[in-house]
Amino acid sequence: MKKRTLISAFLLLALLCSCASGGAEGNGDEAAASPTSTPSAETVPEETEFNWYAGIPEGTDFGGYTFSVVRYQDNTWNMYIAPEEMTGEVLNDAAYRRNLEAEDLVNIRVEEICDGSYESNFKQVVKAGESETYDLIGFWSPGERASYITGNFVYDWQDLEGLDLTARWYNQSANEAYHLGSKQYFAVSDLTFPVQQHFRILFNKDLMSSMGLEFPYESVFNGEWTFERMMGYVKDAYADLNGNGSADKDDRYGIALNPAYTAGFGFNFGELPMSWDEEGYHFNLLSDRIVRIVDLMQAFPTNPDTFFTTSGNDHYKVFEAGNALFEGYGSDPVLLRNLEFDFGYLPYPKLDETDDYTIWTVGGMMAVPITLSDPLRTGTIIEVLSAGSDKYVEDAFIEQYVEGKVLRDEESRNVYRLMREKAIYDLSYNVDPSGTLGEYKYFSKFVTDLSTNPASYSQSIMKVLNKTYEKMLKQMEGEG
Repeated sequence: MKKRTLISAFLLLALLCSCASGGAEGNGDEAAASPTSTPSAETVPEETEFNWYAGIPEGTDFGGYTFSVVRYQDNTWNMYIAPEEMTGEVLNDAAYRRNLEAEDLVNIRVEEICDGSYESNFKQVVKAGESETYDLIGFWSPGERASYITGNFVYDWQDLEGLDLTARWYNQSANEAYHLGSKQYFAVSDLTFPVQQHFRILFNKDLMSSMGLEFPYESVFNGEWTFERMMGYVKDAYADLNGNGSADKDDRYGIALNPAYTAGFGFNFGELPMSWDEEGYHFNLLSDRIVRIVDLMQAFPTNPDTFFTTSGNDHYKVFEAGNALFEGYGSDPVLLRNLEFDFGYLPYPKLDETDDYTIWTVGGMMAVPITLSDPLRTGTIIEVLSAGSDKYVEDAFIEQYVEGKVLRDEESRNVYRLMREKAIYDLSYNVDPSGTLGEYKYFSKFVTDLSTNPASYSQSIMKVLNKTYEKMLKQMEGEG
């Protein structure tokens, strides 16, 4: 295919302007060693431009190759892979600029294929041995992705050429979580991560003010935002607003939750169900701390100050109506722009004050097909697009979109930055061959069945866990 023609030289020059300050050279030591020397005038720092594409060999030319990214189709979640034109919308236009620069730099064209059956189509294409139908898959989260490993559908990122997974535009927590021994089948970069979100707690500032309560920001920044402190706000918040003598969705609550966001407490207390290192896989299902966490979570469904629903995200509706102080939230931030009241942004609380904040993060997961024909071309293009996303899209999302159009006060923006810095990934959420840990299944089990306890439940699933993870390990090592 022909390379897309740049719209103007002026636009190209504008795209390349992104400068950072360089450091001044000092000569203090040299002057002290030579008493007869005359101190030179202070060196004026020179402005230097950070080169996002320093690792791309000059003259790289892929002959107009069309790089195809297949992703989920959704009216809300947009990964901004290949915008067709400038629209004035900040994320769209940042991604468009990124692609113009990438396409000119290495002579490619970027296209996205949006399909509700994108995962099954990807697998069918790989089974058929096709090498250039899809170059990259961007996953919706959550989902069951262990089958991509066991079915031999995806390529090991360690074998891709032309990219540097240690670069700042790759999420290092995701690299660590998805590093299975000597292999890594999934990655997260700024190409797919900026519009993906961590789990967080929102609070209704108007309702909190009307109840005479202080906003929790100070306790967050002081490291004192704990579960106990949050529940101090929640306690006695219930009010029978419609006067019908029965708790329902039209009443006022301290917190609104469903099983997924209740399970979020377990993850955000730092208790990830499993991990993988050089020695293999490890499960984290039972400890005194986990028993304590489960007790706290199981108290929510029967707490009169909690609106607890098992029907999707119905708890969102209670919060959106202005009838809850807090809610657990993990959806697209664009939806928050429609809230008619003022709201604030918080991390999930710590279990204990001595803990650090754990910001459990999902989404942005991507993979390349095992059938790819040119590992250098694929890796180089991903590198260019990921670096370009760091250059254009990340700041557009954080500063102009979330901080400028969604969040409504400086404290929320500072919390958001804190949470971005501390974001961690969890392997079990998307890669679970057993079907017992993936998504929120382990922790949510305890709030959908209050008779379940960690000791008996972990024992009941341990056999299938060991069997399925051991099978996946052997398949990865070529023994399965």
